[in-house]
Amino acid sequence: MKVAGSHDEGLGNRALLDKVDKLRELGVSATIPLPQIVAAGAQSAGKSSLLESLTGISFPRSVSLCTRFATEIICRREAETSIVISIQPGRGCSPAHKEAIHAFRRTVDSFTGDAFAAVFKEAAVVMGIKTEADSTSEAPTFTNDVLRIEKNGPDEEHLTLIDVPGIFENETPGLTTQGDIALVKEMVMSYIKDSRTIILAVVPCNTDVATQTIIRFASEVDPKGQRTLGVLTKPDLAVETATKNAAADLVRGRRQDLKLGYCIVRNRGADDHNATLDSVARDAKEREFFSHPPWSTLDHTRVGIPALRSRLRTLLVDRTRTEFPNVKNEMVQKLKEAQQMLDGMGEARSSQTEQVAYLCKIAGRFSVLAEYGRNAYYSGDPVFADQEDLRLITRVRELNEKFAKMFFKNAHRLEFDADGDISEDSEKKNQEDQEGLEGMGLGSSGPSASAKEPETDSLLFPDDERGALYPVSFRIPTAGEGDLYDILADSFSCEKPLSKPLLEEIESMYHKFRGYELGTFGNPIIPAMFKMQAEKWKPIALAHVSNAVLIVHGFILAVVEEACPDPLVRDPLWLLLLEELIPCYRRAMDHARFLLDVELNGPPVTCDPAFYASLEEASGARMAKAAEKYTVEVPEGVRGVQEGLYINKEDLTKCTDTNKVSEVVLRIHDVTKSYYKVVRTRFVDNICAHAVDHFLMSAENGPLKVFNAGFVTRMAAEDLETVAGEDAVARNQRASLKQQIELLEKAVRILRS
Repeated sequence: MKVAGSHDEGLGNRALLDKVDKLRELGVSATIPLPQIVAAGAQSAGKSSLLESLTGISFPRSVSLCTRFATEIICRREAETSIVISIQPGRGCSPAHKEAIHAFRRTVDSFTGDAFAAVFKEAAVVMGIKTEADSTSEAPTFTNDVLRIEKNGPDEEHLTLIDVPGIFENETPGLTTQGDIALVKEMVMSYIKDSRTIILAVVPCNTDVATQTIIRFASEVDPKGQRTLGVLTKPDLAVETATKNAAADLVRGRRQDLKLGYCIVRNRGADDHNATLDSVARDAKEREFFSHPPWSTLDHTRVGIPALRSRLRTLLVDRTRTEFPNVKNEMVQKLKEAQQMLDGMGEARSSQTEQVAYLCKIAGRFSVLAEYGRNAYYSGDPVFADQEDLRLITRVRELNEKFAKMFFKNAHRLEFDADGDISEDSEKKNQEDQEGLEGMGLGSSGPSASAKEPETDSLLFPDDERGALYPVSFRIPTAGEGDLYDILADSFSCEKPLSKPLLEEIESMYHKFRGYELGTFGNPIIPAMFKMQAEKWKPIALAHVSNAVLIVHGFILAVVEEACPDPLVRDPLWLLLLEELIPCYRRAMDHARFLLDVELNGPPVTCDPAFYASLEEASGARMAKAAEKYTVEVPEGVRGVQEGLYINKEDLTKCTDTNKVSEVVLRIHDVTKSYYKVVRTRFVDNICAHAVDHFLMSAENGPLKVFNAGFVTRMAAEDLETVAGEDAVARNQRASLKQQIELLEKAVRILRS
């Protein structure tokens, strides 16, 4: 491989590498892999000596001070000389440990063996790992924390390397365990597995490359060998010719397992470390060693530390330039995802003020949807197109219309006398009643329902127990019905009126209630007759209001679910809402019972002119029917007599010549019927307007107005915490996301600078 001359030292390349180093300093590499060179190998492979030669930093070599944490070495060419040592906290460490780690920062003048060894010991204490002084400690031997060394100076060449702990196979009593062996291997794999990492596989010349663990690890994560560079060390220990030739063949590329090939370097010996051997002298000694066969026959760009250093810089620049756009895109995407996750968690809810603001936002959404549902403003929000059960007023109106229609048709116990028209002329009267309902806003706004809709008592949902009262186009919702068990009335199925003759019932009751009235009847009989005819009113009315309660309750539950999708907040919130919703429903049911009590147990009272008009109409109709058989029709053309119907004066008296008891019974019938018709209309209106619309839909203290900002501000502090307070997991997740967003925003600014 030909190594470019000064191509890696260009200003553009240096700026690019500086950006990556700044990103790594931020800790971005824990989230997004960055282009990097990782030196890995066995503990005895000469890795520390290699890194010292490449960077000029003297690494400690005692058994107790061998690398037990990753070390990041950044060399930069700067006008001023400086050496700064710090620690980057590992992933998943505690806040206290992170604080101690960030506080560690040392500036040294030189990297003599003793000075650097002292820094290593101090860093080990801060990291909390085992040291020579406490070898019996229970502290871990290795850590995920990273020692960071920044070396700047006018003679430095830009290079960043990461050194990971050496792989070992045997435990050291009192220092390492089998668990440590596995931990180090896992740590090495975690650093070399990413595709943006250049693997610097360090292998001593006096071993078989095929048996080296690092080569096996590299082949697992880089099966094509496209990003692994083998470095052969300790050639001075390869004393046999065969061993030397095997190493030389690797450098020549005769083993093609690695596309980047192999390089060879000479390690510093023990004498070199004890002496003050500078890099120039070291390089000269290395050149002299490689001037002998078989090393002298190798490509000089693959031999020695200077050639390796140049090759590494070139590889790092090329890898960085290739991966930089991907790193940038991935970083922006990660930032977007983190922001979306944080937004999805909603507003922060640690303080009481934040909790109130959060719930008020939910309450505001609820109030808007509730108002839209009550006013049929379904185009106001897309949710109404997806959920038909939110069309509140439409369903309540249908319910009231079906209730009124069924009530007018079947609520009386017995059919009134045919002359009284409730049975024979029911179609006409139902039509009149329907028109009256439409005038009050309860009937169909289009063509008459009785004229256009097929008359049927069949239920669309036979298994819907609550819908047994009348057929409706939807199921009566039962969600939350268990919460209202002590409020709702039983469901009811209303049978048609009995065909038993009503006049016989009236005559029987008349004889039971007679006093000394002369030609009339006593006051108690009308209330008694009315109450008998209206005996089904109570179960009908209470079942209807219960249905309305269930519709409103189901609507509120659905809107709360829409406004508050988080079940961890919604469930405790719903329990608090129930405490105020139940009294609202109870007021509606109590008012229905009040109306029943007024109509069924109070005196017969009405000032409605329709009562008297109906009574006169009934009397006139009865007289007209009796006169029919005595009426004579005079045709046109009879002299002296006007065309028309005539009745003799004598026959006229026969029309009213009835048994006095029968006359009183008929009169009771007509009064009862006229009063029943008036009260029936009044009662249906009051149930629909008062119990349903006012108490359930419109009242300021009604259920639709319960959940608002006032409800939230009245909540006790402990309730706010229970409902809106975030649990420890959510708080930690929010803090982590905020920290990640802050880090990524800084990283993006670095990329764009």
